Amino acid sequence: MNVRHDGLEVALDIRADLGEGPWWDIATHSLLWLDLFEGRIHSFDPASGQNTSISVGQPIGCFALRTDGGILAAVRDGLGFADRGIDGLELVSPVEIDNTANRANDGACDAAGRFWYGTMAYGQTAGAGTLYRVDAELTVTPVIHGTTTSNGIDWSPDNRRMYHADTGTGAITAYHFDLAAGTLSDPVVVFTAPGGTGSPDGLCVDSAGDLWVAMWDGFCVLRLSAEGELKQRIPLPVARVTSVAFGGDELEDLFITTARRGRSSEQLADEPHAGSIFHLRPGVAGLAPHRFGG
Repeated sequence: MNVRHDGLEVALDIRADLGEGPWWDIATHSLLWLDLFEGRIHSFDPASGQNTSISVGQPIGCFALRTDGGILAAVRDGLGFADRGIDGLELVSPVEIDNTANRANDGACDAAGRFWYGTMAYGQTAGAGTLYRVDAELTVTPVIHGTTTSNGIDWSPDNRRMYHADTGTGAITAYHFDLAAGTLSDPVVVFTAPGGTGSPDGLCVDSAGDLWVAMWDGFCVLRLSAEGELKQRIPLPVARVTSVAFGGDELEDLFITTARRGRSSEQLADEPHAGSIFHLRPGVAGLAPHRFGG
């Protein structure tokens, strides 16, 4: 972690095409992340700087660690099981497999071990996506229809709210969340990105209940209150900021994934670290991610 930008560090100067989905694995003290269209899940050890990866053989939108130690991956064809250190994927639940215009995008697990993830059109067609809930038995239930670019998902510390970003509409919606039933109600848009400031992509919630939001085409990460009020703007030297996750032994380190995809050669000349993973210590602790299956 030796390259600094206004308080940020470039933790991993890997220059991914579309880096996404950071997940801190407490057991191995490593950051898992993905390169979406490359179909690869990476494992980065911040202490040594070593980064390794596996291929799942198709575009991957998100993943979650399973309680048995494996990986649940949301890929183009649906949901599959993968294992760290081994290339390949076992497709266990096809989802939208016949809709070749769509692919998987972002997701996360709730405190009961359910996996939530969304789909979207390759061409970002408005309303083409769906947000799904996946139970431990791999039952897949559509919950919200008509999303455009279903993205960041996380929950309040008391599990009474679920936040969901749609990059295509520029909005973050908060829902009343029933943890026992796994249901959503009473949607309220708590944040809409002003024009020209980028659009919310991946997000996470810290232990105080604030939202940390990666801003696609916004050159920044935003810290928002639970009601969507801007509390802090952290500038980055790259436009396409994709997602955020807390990590480290005390969950006090914020890791930020970024992308190069879609940027011109001239733009990339001004953004030499586009696609890299950035790091900072924001002065607040995050929440540990939940595993699939409880």
